[in-house]
Amino acid sequence: MVKSIVDKMKRSFGMRPSEKDANKIYLLILVLFVFVGSYVQRKSLYVGLIITEFGIVLLPVVLFLLFKKYDLKYVLRFNKLESKHIFLIILIMICGMFVSSFFSILTNYFLSKFGKIPIPPISAASNIGGLIKQILIVSGSAALCEEILTRGLILRSYEMRGSIKAVVISGLMFAVLHLNVQNFLSVVFLGCLLGFLVHRTDSIYASVLGHFTNNTLVLVIQYVSYNVSKEISPKPGTLVKMNIPFVSVVVYAFIALIAGMFLYILLKKLIKTTNPYIIHSTTTLSDDLRILLQWPILISLLIFLAMIILELLGISGSSYYMKVVKFIF
Repeated sequence: MVKSIVDKMKRSFGMRPSEKDANKIYLLILVLFVFVGSYVQRKSLYVGLIITEFGIVLLPVVLFLLFKKYDLKYVLRFNKLESKHIFLIILIMICGMFVSSFFSILTNYFLSKFGKIPIPPISAASNIGGLIKQILIVSGSAALCEEILTRGLILRSYEMRGSIKAVVISGLMFAVLHLNVQNFLSVVFLGCLLGFLVHRTDSIYASVLGHFTNNTLVLVIQYVSYNVSKEISPKPGTLVKMNIPFVSVVVYAFIALIAGMFLYILLKKLIKTTNPYIIHSTTTLSDDLRILLQWPILISLLIFLAMIILELLGISGSSYYMKVVKFIF
């Protein structure tokens, strides 16, 4: 009860960043991500990832909040995560990973019909040392920095439209930030799931843990698969023709269905053991769609569409792909 009153007081005194300001920071990060992040990652993948996450994603958010003198603990939800929820969140993310994997393989199944699919930029680790390095850099930095942006600043800025709407909007903006058509649906799902965890627990640490768990699971699975098969993978970024049988999609769908059932049960348990302050929607769908007309979001979408078209050109084997890549980079 006291927490709800304090929350209402903070909203009345302007303790929540505006959507417009959050959108401007988001656009800045997206532009830096495209032109600076991609450059430093091509020079050195892991050093580039650290620069991207901490220098491009995290730093603008922190500087903005400090400059505007916002309460970082309130805006970013630096609230204690109850110990009883830690293991529950890990289980939720394990189930969620199988569901998101289905969206990924389904997307790649259709993309493979149009041409060659690019190999992910992060290849499987060949030894334990390499795996630990990947977990620290890939899982750790992304879990911290990207969550502070999306489930911190953006989620808090948009929640006056309604708690659930804010979760969905932050999930969509999270997926757009990845600029990847192959994993778009998968990342939207994960983004919304992570947002829901933060909404229910009122703690950014819930999504940091969830994000870290998901990324680490993927890296471990890649590591195990590589060391079991001992097959030499193509160079990251290489376009290869993938033959994804439809039966694989069906099998993944079945696994995702089972995982989804367990996920539902786990989320129900989370709901029963949490009591968040819920903001009910005060906007119509047409009001929410007007977000797309806000100039920072509109420019962000244009950048996203341009990068997706470029990616699709590469998959289709268009001769314009390399010309555009050389012109931009």
